[in-house]
Amino acid sequence: MAALLYCVTQADATVTIAGGVCNAQVESRPMLGVRVYWSTVEDVEACFGQPEAMKQAALQFHQVLREILAITTPIPFRFPTLLENSDALEQHLASEQELYREALARVDSAVQYEIIATWLDEQPDSATPVSGREYLKRRQQEAARVAAVETKLRSVTADSVREWRSRQERKTHRWFALVPREHRERFIASLRTAGGSENVRLRLSGPWPPSEFVASRGQHE
Repeated sequence: MAALLYCVTQADATVTIAGGVCNAQVESRPMLGVRVYWSTVEDVEACFGQPEAMKQAALQFHQVLREILAITTPIPFRFPTLLENSDALEQHLASEQELYREALARVDSAVQYEIIATWLDEQPDSATPVSGREYLKRRQQEAARVAAVETKLRSVTADSVREWRSRQERKTHRWFALVPREHRERFIASLRTAGGSENVRLRLSGPWPPSEFVASRGQHE
């Protein structure tokens, strides 16, 4: 038996959910200034011990988060975060309670959208060794095209985004937008007015829990 943690929300936000991971009941309790959601998993090995079981459990975990997100803004725990039992909840939360309260205040009544940029023209493999001059040239070109897309995104959504964050990956660039719930339709409509960018495909997903806006910049794992 173990307690599987889902998320924390504002203390006064109560969401009733029919079933959670491995069909366990989803419970919640106000604690240390937040509300924590969890399930008691009776058979941990059966629920998480095999790849297919783990995959199914992950899908159920994210479904719980989506149901909570429809009502209030959650800060998720990593999946799977397992404690010995529900008696260990307060001890687990204690060391990060200030982080959770501050983060919930910052992202309150907001959701996260993600925009992924994929470059359509052939890009040199960054893992292939090149001269210092060529490397610098590529980095400058990459920075310029990212900056151009970001400027356009920020410009067209200026009245509907509370905060932006971004992350460069090997072949893509990701932007994360913190959008107030009441501005979600405006945000999506404004993106449609941006028009295309040369040799770039942009893909929008969300809404999601605002995980990228919990840790400070540079601390994403």
